[in-house]
This record gives sequence, C-alpha cells and structure tokens, in this order.
Amino acid sequence: MKRLIRVGLVHLVMAGLTVTSTTGVAKERPSKAIARGAQIAVINLLSPEVMHYHAAKDINDSFLKIQPVGWPVDDMLTEALKGQLEELGFTLTAVAPTDALSRARESCFVNAALADGLPKHCSATLVEQASSAGVNYLILLAPGLNNSDHAGGNRAAGVTEAMRGWGFLTRASAGSKDKPTLFNEIELLLIGVTPEGATLRARQWGGIYSSQWQSYTLPPDPKQIPPEQLDQLQPLFAAMLARQAKDLLGQVQVQP
Repeated sequence: MKRLIRVGLVHLVMAGLTVTSTTGVAKERPSKAIARGAQIAVINLLSPEVMHYHAAKDINDSFLKIQPVGWPVDDMLTEALKGQLEELGFTLTAVAPTDALSRARESCFVNAALADGLPKHCSATLVEQASSAGVNYLILLAPGLNNSDHAGGNRAAGVTEAMRGWGFLTRASAGSKDKPTLFNEIELLLIGVTPEGATLRARQWGGIYSSQWQSYTLPPDPKQIPPEQLDQLQPLFAAMLARQAKDLLGQVQVQP
C-alpha cells in the first residue's frame, strides 16, 4: 500500500496538477426541459474532510493523509445552489440522504462510470430517496476519482487516480514559498426520477476547477496542519463549488 501511495505521489508531482479551463464543461447529455416551479431536493454525500498529499524531497518521507474539518458542507452546497435555482424558478429543499443512499455512495458514485450515466442498479435507491422527499428531481454532491470514469477526456494525465473529494498538494522542495494546489474531485449531478427509474439529466465534474492556497504558511509539522489553518480553505472550495453549480444549472432548460 505504501509503495502505491509513493508511486501516486511521484505522478502527482510530475503532473503538477495542471489547471484545466472551465471550457471543459460537460455537455454530453442535453437536459430535457424542467417545468418552472419544480421542487428539487438537494443532497450532500461528501464528508467534511480534505486529502493532503505531501511530496517530500526524499520519496520515502512523502505521505498521504486525510484530515477532518468542521465545515458545514450541507450549507455550502445549499448556498452554492439556492440563488441560481430560484432565478430559474425552482424551489430548493435540502434533505438528508436515506440510509440506503448513504450505503450506496461508493458503488453508485465514487466507483461508478458516471461519464457514461448512472449505474442501473442504483435506480431503485434514487427512486426511494426522491419518494421520501416528495420530489421528482434530485441534485447530488458526491466524491469522485481522478479517472476516465469521472473525468472523461478531462482527466489529469499522469496524476494518481487516488485523488478523491477535496484536497491539496504541498511540496517540500518549495519550502516556505509553497503555495499548495487545491484539487476538486467531486461530482455534481442533476437526476430526474419517475416511478420507472432514475435518469441523469445533467452532470458537472469538479476536476476541471482548481485554485491555489495563497495564504498558506509552512506549519511546524506538515503532517498535522492545525484546524484553524485548514479553515482558510473553506471559502476557496466554496468558490469552486459555486462555479461548478453555475455550470451544472447552465445545462438545464426551463419550461415557461
């Protein structure tokens, strides 16, 4: 396992996390029009945590760590979508995922080929979720992976596929001048639901958005960044989420 992580870190450093322009907006599935006034349930499946990749001068000292954060991800998602949904004439309802949907997160989203559509075996779970919320449309936020199943042609070439959710990369070679690169490996999905099943109406992959942590200062222990320092990242990820939400809803047609 340690060897795989080290190999992934080498690829990550070599790739440099090149920022891809938002001209890569996913438009492979034109949405059917949604009636104005429709109620849309918004659901968060992303845990409040960030992945930290550290590339040391000696590869044996490089590491991968997941650190929990106290960010209200549910509220961040609602804030990113609320104003834009209202402008389109939709009503937003924030709901908690059902137990079944929470259990299906890995198979239906993280490990799914969402670039090709929703897995068929996930339909019943999504129908149950929509039924419990009393809606016909869902917007889901879920972690993804840096692979072709999620990113399609926008995958960061040469970068480890272990990149997942929100995270950042630090480089020991940069020393005190390091400005970590943030990555945004998350899926934002608009799903239409009928008693017959669930259909992916629009999808926006977050891997095409990136940023830098300009206020970063090197902590005494790079393996344990203080929570208050990690909190500097919340508005940066919130800004990327807002851009992602705008591009998702830009794919939606509204019936008069």
